[in-house]
Amino acid sequence: MSFAEKIELYLIDKSNIRHYIPFMNFYLLIFISVLIFTLSFGSVYRILFFVPSTAVVCLLFSLIPIFILDLMGRYNSEKIRRKLAEFVSVLNRWCAVKEDIFFAFEKSIDSGIGEPLRTFIRDMVIQVNRGIGPLEALDILQMKVDNVQFRDFIINIKQSIRHRGDIRKLLTNLENQFYKIEEEYNRRRISTYKDRLLIYFVMFAVLFIGYYFLKFNPKVEQFYLGTFQGKSLLTLFCILYVSGFYMSFRITRFRH
Repeated sequence: MSFAEKIELYLIDKSNIRHYIPFMNFYLLIFISVLIFTLSFGSVYRILFFVPSTAVVCLLFSLIPIFILDLMGRYNSEKIRRKLAEFVSVLNRWCAVKEDIFFAFEKSIDSGIGEPLRTFIRDMVIQVNRGIGPLEALDILQMKVDNVQFRDFIINIKQSIRHRGDIRKLLTNLENQFYKIEEEYNRRRISTYKDRLLIYFVMFAVLFIGYYFLKFNPKVEQFYLGTFQGKSLLTLFCILYVSGFYMSFRITRFRH
């Protein structure tokens, strides 16, 4: 895939933003980011009076649409993980009618599986009906959902298709497995709730404390906004904050 196709798959398709904005694409996303950077540059420069730190702050602002799409994608993946056992149960019931997994996929679209999985499954069924290989369509579906359990589900389905396995037995075992995994996720989420809340509180508190010192302490304001060393340090702090903000998402993810 080209760079634009990867961005569309991993940000636009994963976020399911087209369900709300049908004309959203890679070029519109770049246009919005550049527009935010341009509009914010003048205002930020009048505060910092230093081009490098202004560029870093404006770059952070311009990445807001990307952060939003990434958060939407993560939320969708988490939502699908929570509903995965129910989805497998729906597939299992349709396979009892006709032992064909793609027949079950097609029928599940109107079985109340909810968004964003409904859109993802519908797109996959359309791809298969229009000539894309079933295994390739499953690979595309897997990339839209960045989730370990969903990846295992797709891998098992692909193996069953290749070797003509017992699809009903497979779905029954997967359903039981995903219900047990969801129980463990709920236990972990409860045990780490306070830690995650503290991390987010500290991250946002840094912004308010930094703004307070810059605006209400003349010596701090003079150093960071009036000297080259201070402006350089402020630029470095902005870069470190962006890095920490990104790492905070990875710290709170479960490892398997």
